[in-house]
Amino acid sequence: MSADLDNAPGAPRVVPVSGVAARLLSGPHAAEAGERDAIAREWKKALAEKPKMFDGRVLLGESADVRDGALDVAFREVGFSLMIWRRLIPAETRPLLNVFGAAAVVSSDGAVLLGRMGDHTANAGRVYFPCGTPDLGDVVGETVDLEGSIERELHEETGLGEEDAVPTERRLAVFHGPLVGYIRVFRSRFSAEALLAKARAHLAADPEPELSELVMKRLGDPLGPEIPPYARAAVAAILAAD
Repeated sequence: MSADLDNAPGAPRVVPVSGVAARLLSGPHAAEAGERDAIAREWKKALAEKPKMFDGRVLLGESADVRDGALDVAFREVGFSLMIWRRLIPAETRPLLNVFGAAAVVSSDGAVLLGRMGDHTANAGRVYFPCGTPDLGDVVGETVDLEGSIERELHEETGLGEEDAVPTERRLAVFHGPLVGYIRVFRSRFSAEALLAKARAHLAADPEPELSELVMKRLGDPLGPEIPPYARAAVAAILAAD
């Protein structure tokens, strides 16, 4: 789950990339101390509405750009509550970037897998790729393993593994205001129907799934407002080139 979709004005920018280089900066971000009271107030409100949310430590981007064909990211460790507080701030002045990895699984018959977030999550009802905000479990030394985060989130949310969806060398970076999505394309040998059946069986067996529903989208299918702009742009780019 990526908790803050950062719906900014303007159209998302989709950039093909060869990979990602991500690192963790040392030390806290100034907003955690400087805005402590405001963050606590907003978190209390959010928790009253979504009591299953947890204020764990997550990684937000201090910078993100394409360098030498790859996405280059510098992350900072913050509390999840800071992500919630950021929503109060206009997108163009929002501190830190919501940088996350996402899996675009394409079926053998040319449809892409999307999930609808459950009612207990921060983005209830929104529909997008299996994804997640990176956390300290994705850190090795000073390196943030965004590729590993993608595979972990895909498996946790849908139950799909390498036997179901094989990672390809196709990757996209999608920039939309303070949101940066790093999307890797996966290929499945299964049809859309079979892929949905496998993933839905996983949801049914999970006592507390993050997703409430899974859907497949084909080229030309309507992409409604429940799908955030970055995901609509990525779906269109992936399927147009398929």
